[in-house]
Amino acid sequence: MCALISDRANLVDFDRTPGGAHYPLARFWLVLCFLTTCCSFRSSAQIPSGGATSSTWLSYFGDQPFTNTLALHLEGSYRATFPLDRPEQYMLRSGLTVEHGHGFSSLFAYTYLVSYPFEGGTLSPASASGKQPEHRAFEQLQFEHPLIRVGEKRLTLTHRFRAEQRFLGTAAEGLGVTKWNFAERARYRLTAKIPFKTASWWIVPNYISIFNEVYTSFGPHSGESPFNANVDYGAFGWNLKSRFALELGYQHRYAPMANGVIGQNDNELQLMLLSTAPLRRLHHRAQ
Repeated sequence: MCALISDRANLVDFDRTPGGAHYPLARFWLVLCFLTTCCSFRSSAQIPSGGATSSTWLSYFGDQPFTNTLALHLEGSYRATFPLDRPEQYMLRSGLTVEHGHGFSSLFAYTYLVSYPFEGGTLSPASASGKQPEHRAFEQLQFEHPLIRVGEKRLTLTHRFRAEQRFLGTAAEGLGVTKWNFAERARYRLTAKIPFKTASWWIVPNYISIFNEVYTSFGPHSGESPFNANVDYGAFGWNLKSRFALELGYQHRYAPMANGVIGQNDNELQLMLLSTAPLRRLHHRAQ
């Protein structure tokens, strides 16, 4: 299986000046500046119609191999208004990842998602109240390839294509789900991962990950506009041993409303744990 974590030796040396001097604190101040900028979005972002502008996401993303070509895919996330004032969404996902070689992989997965829209939340304006469930199946094809060789490491690009089949429930307080709607959506994500030179100080990140993802609706239930949403993401990543990583970053999500006015326009603080630990290793640790 393709590991999330690469060797730390001989990574991109962003801390060296043309004269050869090292500044090990450079990336620390870069991280601090990044986090300060993210926090400022809470007060400066454009206010959407009827909703907050910032939220916090806590997530786990894992591909746990059990053969040379197959892995159990596991995801979970918790979303709340910033910093963690009020819960808005829970998501659980499981699936099967298949490695095809030469940078290609596919994923077949099921998602259960529950949203709690409320007045003043990032999911506002809410057309319904209470627990809003969604069942989602999707098929995904991913291709990863090196772009630029830097020393003995490479900046890599990942192309991700995903088709989703969504069953969205509409609920009302005290009545439960009163209606189910079916929708189809396609997504394309382009991710760049830029490795850093290994640093001796633990707070200094090992890499930067950035991506842009476009969501489009299709099929007989797509509505008048095919554009569904656009997401931009940037994060610093820390390698934790050989099979784990931690990412701390900022994500902006924009989703227009059907009438063209500003809809969801959310600035998100993201904290994500990533893993490619094999199932047998996790099982041994549990014992």
